[in-house]
Amino acid sequence: MMTTLLAIDTAADICSVAISRGDTLRHRASPGVRKHAADVLPIIQSLLDDTNVTLADIDAIVMVSGPGSFTGLRIGSAVAQGLSFGADIPVIRISSLMMLARAAFLASSHNPGTECVFYTCMHAREDEYYFAVYLDDGISLPSVLVPDQIGDAASILDSLASGNNASRRIFCAGSGWLQPALRNTTQEVAAPVRFTDVAGNAITLCDLGKYALAAGQIDTAEQALPVYLKEDMSYRKS
Repeated sequence: MMTTLLAIDTAADICSVAISRGDTLRHRASPGVRKHAADVLPIIQSLLDDTNVTLADIDAIVMVSGPGSFTGLRIGSAVAQGLSFGADIPVIRISSLMMLARAAFLASSHNPGTECVFYTCMHAREDEYYFAVYLDDGISLPSVLVPDQIGDAASILDSLASGNNASRRIFCAGSGWLQPALRNTTQEVAAPVRFTDVAGNAITLCDLGKYALAAGQIDTAEQALPVYLKEDMSYRKS
């Protein structure tokens, strides 16, 4: 039986939705920046109509769990929860940083099945960065080597320096590496290749979602909540 996934990415500046059904994938993005609230539901409906898919056909809804924009994550969570409750569809939550790892792998020249280590980084504010390390081979769900966290530039550079002795090739992924505190690093701690212009979207979500679904990593509508990494946020959920 064909697996059908609905992926919703409202964590980025551009709202992105995709539907994958078997080997067929259709994707659509908002024409404007930060128009998530106005655009996400119409985009979902137009994709359902274009693909002749109904909510009853969908095996799981894939959403971005964060880190990222508070407003964007809450919009995606609310939409995923509403559809999940209404049509009794399970939800798959995927980290924004895991998406960066997969997007960087796809942008690399490596053959599927080649294991690579990705140091993923997104700028939060000032000297705060969202950071994680993933092992990815492009054909399975990336493995977590260092879980999603928030830290300063010094701690991230320490982690990168200690990881340079690893037997697998190391890459940096994410626009956080463009920040001066991380961009102006010495060669001793710099990874060989940096994918600073990659970004995941709903297509990446569909790709990761199929592996998560096969592994049984699904949540109920009640569990379809974002994960916030800042300890001083009263709305932190896990």
